[in-house]
Amino acid sequence: MAVGPTLGTGLFIGSGQALAVGGPATLLAAYVFISLLVYCLTTATAEIAAHMPVRDGTMLSHTYRYGSVHLGFALGYLRWYTLALLASFEIINAMVNLTLWEPGTRVTIRIAIVAGVIFLFNMLPERVFKRTEAFFTGVKLLTTIGLMLLSIFLAARGIPGTSVRGFYYWRHPGAVNRYLMPGHLGQFLGLVQCVLYSTILFIFSPELTVGRAEKADTETGFNILRVAQIDNIHLCVLYILSALAVGVMSPSNEPLLTNYGAGAGLSPYVVGVRRSQVPTLPVVATTLIFFSSVASARSFLFMSSRTLCSLAEAGHAPALFKDRNSWGVPYASVMASAMFASFAFLSLRLSVSVVFNFLLYFITTSGYISWLCLCIVYLRFRRATKTQGFVCVHQTFIQPFGTYFAMLVCASLSLANILMTVVPARLTIRNPVAVYLGAITFLLLYIGHYAKASMAQVAASETVTMEHCRHPTENPHPSIPSL
Repeated sequence: MAVGPTLGTGLFIGSGQALAVGGPATLLAAYVFISLLVYCLTTATAEIAAHMPVRDGTMLSHTYRYGSVHLGFALGYLRWYTLALLASFEIINAMVNLTLWEPGTRVTIRIAIVAGVIFLFNMLPERVFKRTEAFFTGVKLLTTIGLMLLSIFLAARGIPGTSVRGFYYWRHPGAVNRYLMPGHLGQFLGLVQCVLYSTILFIFSPELTVGRAEKADTETGFNILRVAQIDNIHLCVLYILSALAVGVMSPSNEPLLTNYGAGAGLSPYVVGVRRSQVPTLPVVATTLIFFSSVASARSFLFMSSRTLCSLAEAGHAPALFKDRNSWGVPYASVMASAMFASFAFLSLRLSVSVVFNFLLYFITTSGYISWLCLCIVYLRFRRATKTQGFVCVHQTFIQPFGTYFAMLVCASLSLANILMTVVPARLTIRNPVAVYLGAITFLLLYIGHYAKASMAQVAASETVTMEHCRHPTENPHPSIPSL
């Protein structure tokens, strides 16, 4: 199942903010809604991959084929730096989990140690790294499943000295919270903000799921579309069950979930085990979540460096980044991607809860842009194959309507991400800046590549004109006989 790298991102820590904003029922509804969106995106990507599998990944290669050179360039680099920032985000995730919330050298030293360990893991021989990946994926799966089983046990047993708890927190303080406004409007805004907080968990999962399916097709001959669908269903079911577990572990009005309103706080699982009053259990849960975040960070750095290496091998990045050492490691790509870990050192001056939200808004904005481009590429693919007379054997019943739905949702989420960060009641200047930076960076990449290509075309045209003037094919002075 293609859940290894994504487990940890928002599942343990980020779900706390979403729970505090919307309540347990809203959180569950948000996960179901995003799962439907991700299924539409995954099947669209898988249809392209099943039609023509490629070595470098479907969206990286086929964006150039069915989109444009400028879109492919901008989207390729967007995926590279966003995956690198996800590694930094996971490091901050680990610090939040350890309650190292206050800025200063104490938390910075620990960030440096974790970042160094992650970098060293990525400098191991590639075959060794992939073997350790299986181990760390197993640890994260066991952590996720173990915490869900623990939630069932605590819900049935209840806090010592009380009656059976069950869905007590769905009644007290309530299943649905109101956000910013009273009444039904407040419940709707709570759902919107809950979705915005929860999408970090699903960012790039369509691309990662299809990438794993392409590899499986190469090795075993399974149909790419079928493998991608099965993996996507497994992933979404796991997350939806996690949302249910979170809802019975912690009340949504627990101030530690948001670090008393500063941003990200404790995991709902950690809050739940603290309330259970079982000795050593909070330490075990905190340790497992910490290792899950670190393992995810090393995976994201690996994927980011290989994305940059693939861009270089395709001729879209400097040739330096495709060089590999004797262990098969693209060392220049790893070092360039690891530089984004410096964003985690913002915690020297800012609370890690604030840095968490800053990176969250930047990454989710970039993710929405990537998903919008994915939809555009799929629709261009459908039009191109129809024009050329190809019959796509591998199709799903939900397409192309699922892609239209995904385009509408992604555009709405991008707009909501901007509007919800500038509400006067909760305006923090860093959050809208992160949203704008995510969009502006992509636009600069696209416009910059377009302008460079246009200038190159003009220069080539002028060169041809000058060559024509030097060697005219006709006599420029008809009155003077040619020699």
